[in-house]
Amino acid sequence: MVRLRRCMFEAMGFADAECLDAMCSQSRAFFRDVVPGGGFRFWMAESENQVVGAIGMVIHSTPPSPENLLGTEAYLMNLVVLPEHRRRGVGNALLRHAMAVAVTEGISVASVHACQASRALCERSGFAVSSSLPEMRIDLCR
Repeated sequence: MVRLRRCMFEAMGFADAECLDAMCSQSRAFFRDVVPGGGFRFWMAESENQVVGAIGMVIHSTPPSPENLLGTEAYLMNLVVLPEHRRRGVGNALLRHAMAVAVTEGISVASVHACQASRALCERSGFAVSSSLPEMRIDLCR
């Protein structure tokens, strides 16, 4: 998963090798600590015994809202497929699988962190920017 995350960030234009190395080190620690308790789940796609793609999911609670009375949401992230395996349905299969798992667990709302390369796939799968719940972001460490 760490190698695939690095590939994903490199594809998004992150080129600082030192920063990426540090992110990989921190990611290993995160996965080691969080995955066993179910705080972060992920699935990988294989081709010829090689991991070629992955997706992660965090289930989290929010206060109930008119659009989500239970207040439980799935947050899908880190959808990545190695370049030589793209446009073969791998990303679609991973995204559909994560969504199906969320549905079987009774979760009715999902959001996705989509980079430019995966935005069209997410839109074809039914994700859309919500005008009622806009999300904004700020880097608090700058």
